Amino acid sequence: MPQKDGIEKKGVFYALMWSIPVLFFVLVEGGLRVIGFGQDYPLFVPVQAAPDYLVMNREVAYRYFNQEVRVPTGLHDSFRAEKDSALVRIFVQGGSSAAGYPYYYGGSFSRMLEQRLQQSWPTRNVELVNVAMAAVNSYTILDQVNDILAQSPDAVLIYAGHNEFYGALGVGSSQSLGSNRHIVNLYLRLQSWRILQLIRNGMSQAAQILSRDQGSSSTLMERMVRKQEIELDSDVYQSGMQQFRGNLRSILNRYKQHGVPVFIGTVASNERTHPPFQSGLMASTDPEQWDSAYDEALRSESLPAAAERMREVISLDSMAAQSWFALGTLLDKQGDYVQARQAYIMAKDLDQLRFRATEEVNQIIRAEAENSGAILVDTHTSLRNHAEENIIGSDLMLEHLHPNLEGYFVLADAFYDAIYGYWIGGEHMNYIPREVARSEVLFTQVDSIFGELRLQKLLSSWPFQPLDTPPARILDTNRGSSIAEELAHALDDGEMTWFDATNQLRTHYAEQGAYHLALKASLALLQEYPYLPLPYAYAADVLVAQGRLDEAVNYYGAANDLEESAGIHYRLGILYQRKRQLELAEEHLERAAILDPEIPEFQFQLARNHMLRGDWTRASEAVQELLQLNPTHEPGLALQRLLDNRPEPLN
Repeated sequence: MPQKDGIEKKGVFYALMWSIPVLFFVLVEGGLRVIGFGQDYPLFVPVQAAPDYLVMNREVAYRYFNQEVRVPTGLHDSFRAEKDSALVRIFVQGGSSAAGYPYYYGGSFSRMLEQRLQQSWPTRNVELVNVAMAAVNSYTILDQVNDILAQSPDAVLIYAGHNEFYGALGVGSSQSLGSNRHIVNLYLRLQSWRILQLIRNGMSQAAQILSRDQGSSSTLMERMVRKQEIELDSDVYQSGMQQFRGNLRSILNRYKQHGVPVFIGTVASNERTHPPFQSGLMASTDPEQWDSAYDEALRSESLPAAAERMREVISLDSMAAQSWFALGTLLDKQGDYVQARQAYIMAKDLDQLRFRATEEVNQIIRAEAENSGAILVDTHTSLRNHAEENIIGSDLMLEHLHPNLEGYFVLADAFYDAIYGYWIGGEHMNYIPREVARSEVLFTQVDSIFGELRLQKLLSSWPFQPLDTPPARILDTNRGSSIAEELAHALDDGEMTWFDATNQLRTHYAEQGAYHLALKASLALLQEYPYLPLPYAYAADVLVAQGRLDEAVNYYGAANDLEESAGIHYRLGILYQRKRQLELAEEHLERAAILDPEIPEFQFQLARNHMLRGDWTRASEAVQELLQLNPTHEPGLALQRLLDNRPEPLN
């Protein structure tokens, strides 16, 4: 009996011993929440101007980046909080290329794809919700999965793989928590805890004190890199590949368990016109001997001789990315495009500054897609097939890996064909030809110039320039030479919102009679702000100017459905007058006059419509109301004289 009491007392002792630290952490966590420390960062939040819509939280990147770092954002695709049966909802995940950098908006492949899918699927409302952002990798994509599943996706598109090393929490990143992906994913699941946020903030502040050299002018690329040299097949490289493979498997299996089809693209980068960021030699290589052989090869008397000598340089050290790129360039100039492409690929894979995915990344994507039943979209091959001589270069890429507008359209086209073949084609919907879709991309001059300004800032910083190069000052050499350039610079300087810049461009085009461009700008506004009535009305105004009256009626109607307006009812009334549908015209003009009875023009057009219908009595009543509002209204007085002088009806 005493022995049993001793065991019980020991059990109580151990229970108390373990409960004290647990209780301590519970009290600290509760106290931090009571005083309002820390935040939750949901992936989606209500749109302030339209609570029935949700949008990606602009601060969600704080889940993955330290508080003091300027965090990236992506597109802000709003979508309905309540999903109905007529709605098709597709999410897009990935990094900066998936988000459409540097253009975003209509320059992103998801916006191009959404427009084309909507035209193919006229009986359904199509929502493409892009949650991609710069400098994130498979950790972020996996962390987003549960939030996306909560929004009832019909499909998910993934274009990712370049950021595995330097993206947030990657093994080569300044935000890294180590190479054990299970620990990192556990951290992400627990990061809403205030204690964890307190520890993270403390570590972040300490890091800021120890590293004051990266000022506010540094780019995200510069701030995210911790380990610059990652050799092919090194331990760090293999950790990155294991991280990608494991996370991607979890992502695809999670969606598969919930019956959500995933369309996953292979990734591509600039092979031809972007040399390696960082080339290195093996420890056993004599640098002086290698440099001498390399320079001698470049000084050869002919291209074939130079190529042959460059192969000899490669035999000295096959791990030097620089010599592989030089060989690719020499073979390219000779027209040996197949061998040139292989040399370029070797140069890319051996580049020790790993901003571009190696071929192994695409091998992993293919294998995991096959294992999980995901739909593989070979976007890499699509880009290669559209590239000059089938080598991806500056014809499709802006720098090392971000596509230009044509490149983004190739991505959109590849995903469209995959989705149409898997899904829409079974419902016998409209196939929108490639050339039609390309001509209708909602991309404005402001978007183009704004993207170019972003790109200039990127290219003037590391790793495109030496690390100690001072930030380049972007000269406004084009500022003021056109309305689009003026607006883009104002947008870049933070003097104007994207809505205002695009709207002013739309107004300019309409005033110049460039209705096709005005309509594109209007539809770009509508795509960004589907919950606002104004973009629908803008589009309708342009359609009226083009004589496309039936389409204009639909857009005015959509504007009124969002927010009833006297002005829209008036426009509809005038439109129906032009279409000689006088009964409908009267309905809308009367409603306009009821909603805003102080506008003389509403009463005038209502009186005119009554006259056109032969209702002289009601026409006279409307004129009297008009003249009470404005006794000197000339058209109203003329209408009154016409009514007074009309012939008496014959008995």
